[in-house]
Amino acid sequence: MFRLLLPLVICSLLTCNLQAQKIRYWLEPGGKMAEISSQETHRRIDEALAEIEQICDIEFIKVSEFRKAKVRYFFRPQSQIPYGALGLAYRSKRYILMNSTRRIGLTQEIGERRVQTVAQHEMLHMLRWKHRTNDVSGQDELSIMDPYRLAKYFNRLDVYYLQKKFGKHRDRVNNETGAKGRKNRDGIPDEVFIPATLAKWGKKHRDDVVEGEILHAERDRLIAERDALVDPTARAIKQAEVLESLDRILAHNIKQVASGANWHMINLYWMGTYGYHFDYYPPQ
Repeated sequence: MFRLLLPLVICSLLTCNLQAQKIRYWLEPGGKMAEISSQETHRRIDEALAEIEQICDIEFIKVSEFRKAKVRYFFRPQSQIPYGALGLAYRSKRYILMNSTRRIGLTQEIGERRVQTVAQHEMLHMLRWKHRTNDVSGQDELSIMDPYRLAKYFNRLDVYYLQKKFGKHRDRVNNETGAKGRKNRDGIPDEVFIPATLAKWGKKHRDDVVEGEILHAERDRLIAERDALVDPTARAIKQAEVLESLDRILAHNIKQVASGANWHMINLYWMGTYGYHFDYYPPQ
């Protein structure tokens, strides 16, 4: 059972065997979580399952026909879901209930990952995973299977157990050349994963770098305009603009250094994890 402060509950009920490497899933047409559209809800669930695919040797196949799916996601109001849960997994019946009316800040930064977390947590229950807690501090280090607190992302132990249960991606081809064969292997799995936390802070830092370049270009322009002036009063006014521009640059540098430091800390956390893709500027 998954309890948050509200309380929030996600639990699994009953049993069935869904340990195949390929799992077909179905999303109820028009089904949605509170605060966001059906399209956005479905996109976040698809994203959540794609993240699992990157980590271990499993494939989720989205189907449009209800009967062809091994796992079905339904959306129901809170009054129809026990415990006021955000999600419930019914393994023997092969379906997951998602809460369609509970408001949990899905349009805000604090809740931007909650649909993905619930979708992953419940899908793993369908694959016979049990709840697991970690004696760690920090929201980003919680297990995705924590029953009491809502993690945002998989942590290292989650990745380890996913790969142990469902297998690791193999190194069959050279990732750069595409050449196959033992002699051409590059020691990198054919499928690598970029942790969501790394991608998030990588994007944040890239945006900060671009913003910094814009601020420096603005300062260079102001300096050129100042140097072209002859009138002392006009030069003094323009010099004041140059100094204001410098203040903006110094303030921005603090933000840029902080985002870079966050990226490096996340990289250090993941180093040594099988399949982890080290890339300062991950693919767009």
